[in-house]
Amino acid sequence: METSARKTVLAIGAHYDDCIFGVPGILLKAVQKGYRVVILSIIGDYTNWDPVGTDRQNVLIEGTKRLCQDRGVEMVFLDYKSMGFEVTSDTKRVVCERVSEIEADIGLLLWPNDTHPDHVAASALSNIAFRWSEATIGKKTRRPEALYYYDNGPRHTIGFEPDTFVDITEVSMEAFAWLGRLMALVRGEQSRAVAGAVGAKEKLSAYRGGTCAVQFSEALKSFNAYPRDIL
Repeated sequence: METSARKTVLAIGAHYDDCIFGVPGILLKAVQKGYRVVILSIIGDYTNWDPVGTDRQNVLIEGTKRLCQDRGVEMVFLDYKSMGFEVTSDTKRVVCERVSEIEADIGLLLWPNDTHPDHVAASALSNIAFRWSEATIGKKTRRPEALYYYDNGPRHTIGFEPDTFVDITEVSMEAFAWLGRLMALVRGEQSRAVAGAVGAKEKLSAYRGGTCAVQFSEALKSFNAYPRDIL
């Protein structure tokens, strides 16, 4: 992902934590290399989710933005609720408008086969926004140079077989800490969910690392076949 010119990486998720579980190491490495890094969460209204509700909605949104900003990452929320969006003309237009404004050079999107309906819908909308914004909103837009699917871990992603591995060993502790701070923001410092999420991410990263002979790695699936220099 090295480049002499400033480029933009855009990662899209359904929820506030999808990208920070799925690809935090890749995002941190992109920041180190001088990229503009943006996370787009399609769900930005968590008032119908018990751990947040109306009382803590602003805590989640502002706290997540702050944790991202502290790491050089921009966090953007849309206004949808969980189970409150589908692939419709209206949602396609909203997501395409925002993605076209960001003008990503590299796009990361959720794997489409998933147990969570929000993830499935978000993946489909991301596909449309990255590739078909011009037809959807009727104005000139830039397509990313490359797109990659990422997985969202155990109990969600189904049938994910990666073909691209990124060594995140040097940023792994910061990546795991970022996820832990985010989980603590929502669940509380002593919540079992914090240890569970971080532990799952560590194990998955170690497994992916073992696949490519490094300590920790994050794995992607190329949306298309891209030429690579191997010599």
